[in-house]
Amino acid sequence: MAAAPKGRCRAAASRLPPFPLRGRVWLIGPLALYSVLRIPSFLEPHWYTDEAGYVTTTRALLEGKVLYSQIWTNKPPLQIWTVAAVIRFLGTSEAALHTLTFLTGVLTLLAIAYAGDRLLGRRRAVVALVLAAVMLGTPLLDAELILPESLLIAPMAWAGALLLTRVAAPDTRRWPLWPVAVGALAAVGIAYQQTALADACAFGLILATAGRASWRRVAVYVATVACLTVAWLIPAIVSAGGGKVAYALVGYWVPCIQAQVLGAGHWSLPIPIPISAVFALVVLAVVVSGAWLRRRDREICWALWVWAAVALLVPAVAGEPYPHYLLPSLVPTALAVSSLGVSLRLPAGAPSSRRLADAGLIAAAGLALVGAAPTGLDWSPVLAVGNHNLATYYAGAFATLTRGQSLTSYQDQFDYRVSEDRAVAVWVKAHGLDGSSAVVWSADAWLYELNDLQLLLPTPPIYNDEVLLGNDGPVAQKVADLDPEIVITEGSARRADPEINSVLNDAYQEVDESGSEIVWLRDDMVASVMDPSGIG
Repeated sequence: MAAAPKGRCRAAASRLPPFPLRGRVWLIGPLALYSVLRIPSFLEPHWYTDEAGYVTTTRALLEGKVLYSQIWTNKPPLQIWTVAAVIRFLGTSEAALHTLTFLTGVLTLLAIAYAGDRLLGRRRAVVALVLAAVMLGTPLLDAELILPESLLIAPMAWAGALLLTRVAAPDTRRWPLWPVAVGALAAVGIAYQQTALADACAFGLILATAGRASWRRVAVYVATVACLTVAWLIPAIVSAGGGKVAYALVGYWVPCIQAQVLGAGHWSLPIPIPISAVFALVVLAVVVSGAWLRRRDREICWALWVWAAVALLVPAVAGEPYPHYLLPSLVPTALAVSSLGVSLRLPAGAPSSRRLADAGLIAAAGLALVGAAPTGLDWSPVLAVGNHNLATYYAGAFATLTRGQSLTSYQDQFDYRVSEDRAVAVWVKAHGLDGSSAVVWSADAWLYELNDLQLLLPTPPIYNDEVLLGNDGPVAQKVADLDPEIVITEGSARRADPEINSVLNDAYQEVDESGSEIVWLRDDMVASVMDPSGIG
């Protein structure tokens, strides 16, 4: 294929250019920027509640409990298996957990470089890389935390990169093999988080319409995704039961989606209008129409907008203030934005359908981005009031590394529970209660890990136990039946779910208080644990 004119989106040729390390000096800047921005992540304390849930669930799994049955999560198993590997080889420190997400970030940037250099040219690839390096390097989207989105971005980025650089080239085999690689990477993403199915569907649409589209490519891709998904789904069903797996992966989310569609979620409306569902259908209709109008076109920059719009629909439909929901859309959005000059600059004789398709796809992605705005950012701008801002994050890390302040002082600014957890953990250890059976009545489950406490409830965060067992009493009754040696309550959770008070009044005694966190010891253990004076 002849080289495309300068500044135009370039379709992948049948003989792809090599990608050696030598001569890729232009990668050093963005990767160095990303690495520098990530330094403070290795100083973070145990503070993010979702990480606590994954770590505690993983510990229970490593101790022999059955996932979805004896220990529960609402995510596919690869998330827990990955955390298990980190715990086994690196431990549970934040530095260990964030080492993995640092590596997934590097792999994601390399995928952007791979696709951007081939499709957009060197300069536009660097623009996309810098955009992604800033968003992945800073804590704005929680990319440093070991969340499903932080892990699935790497395989999905490479799936998209392989797809977009090969879809316009002719196949050398009757049944091409490269869709197998794309399907395998997409299946890995789905095994981390159900929402990756949206990206996988976008890839299928691109395969069915872009470049040298053929039904064989689509069939190979779909079969690969289906087979690899079934490969982990069937063992999970056999070990835990079909009903429990179905509820964890699908049923749990149905009320959340229904609440959002009926206007009871983050986009609450005074009347129950299914606005988010209509919004999503309109965006999808524009995306499919645009892809159809550009079908079999070998210039495939338009496919970036298809991927970006579909990926952005996930946080738009969710409508919840969780910034990490935006992570899977970062790669296609960065590449699509970097291609804007290409996408908008069409030759004078370009068909009107092509112009209409490009305008529609860009508009669809823009609408989806506006719809995703409620997710927000986790850390406020530098000039914002309060400690949870980028100035505290980076200036505090610099001061800590240069010994201008202590690590403890830096970490205590992340969350009020950090210092409270530390004090409670010290008290529990000082009284020889490490490894005790316990219930932590809180969304924050780090105390299970800090003191090696035995998890008795189905899942660490108490709000999920309320969903699983029922509100206003069943969880408290379960705690009473389990008869743990220790109950640790946190103020906000106790106010939200006060039914635990009856259990505490009947069988437990308050023995320590650290801020909003209180340690309750079972009545029959108080005399043997506390000193003769009764002071802990």
